Amino acid sequence: MTAPTTLKTPRSGWMADRRGPWPWLAAALAVLAVVAALSYDRNPLISVAQGYAEDVAKASAATYVSLRTLNAFLSFAQEIEVGGSLVVSGTARPLKVLEPIDDTIERIASVVFVVMLATGVLSVALGPVSGTGWGLVALAAVLWAWRGRARGGAAARKLGVYGAFLGLALPLAFLLASVLAERMTARVWAEHQAVVAEMTEGVDGSDLPAPGDGGFWRELQDRLGGADRYQAMAASLYTHADDLIASYIAILAVFIFRIFVLPVMLVGAFMVLARHLSRMS
Repeated sequence: MTAPTTLKTPRSGWMADRRGPWPWLAAALAVLAVVAALSYDRNPLISVAQGYAEDVAKASAATYVSLRTLNAFLSFAQEIEVGGSLVVSGTARPLKVLEPIDDTIERIASVVFVVMLATGVLSVALGPVSGTGWGLVALAAVLWAWRGRARGGAAARKLGVYGAFLGLALPLAFLLASVLAERMTARVWAEHQAVVAEMTEGVDGSDLPAPGDGGFWRELQDRLGGADRYQAMAASLYTHADDLIASYIAILAVFIFRIFVLPVMLVGAFMVLARHLSRMS
């Protein structure tokens, strides 16, 4: 008679993989991920991505100041009164025709302010979000080592993939955007910046005097050459309003492309890859 055979139940969890290299690989990955999560502020990839967002924020802030200065100039120009006594007595404000342009500039400035604010938030949030992603990778590695490849592999893989998406793919998208965006938009940016600089020369705030003994507005009137020059500058802006507004809109489009459209396209590509990897059996 043959001795009865005993059936051994398969072991699960850590004991199931204790003879293989997987627990040690998972432990090493967890340690590296924890280090990356705790030192995200010293990650060169994060530094480059944050620097790109900060550069866009600074450029948008400069454009916002330019828009608000032009807005103030147009608002002040509308208040200039011209006296009349030929047929009727009283005063008129001929530069009130600038009001639609003034309103349009104000609306563009509001959108630029939102872009500037969102870009500033991104520059601050990229580091903590990346650190959180690496924390998820560490958690996935621990789950993999504890539950084993058979029982915890699917959940650990999904958690690890999405953690790597936040920790690596998101800053990498902004890094690639920093390399590609400037080359794609350099010509449009330079062309329309030159148009804006030419049309707003003298109303960009650089020619404004400092307050002195005669009072700020008196010195301002002297520096601008009186109301005649002020009206001439306003009339020039009115004549070329279409080109000026078109250039500002083009600059706004460059900001949106650099900080939203291109990074979102790259992030979307990484998201598709992450979803494919998380569903692999």
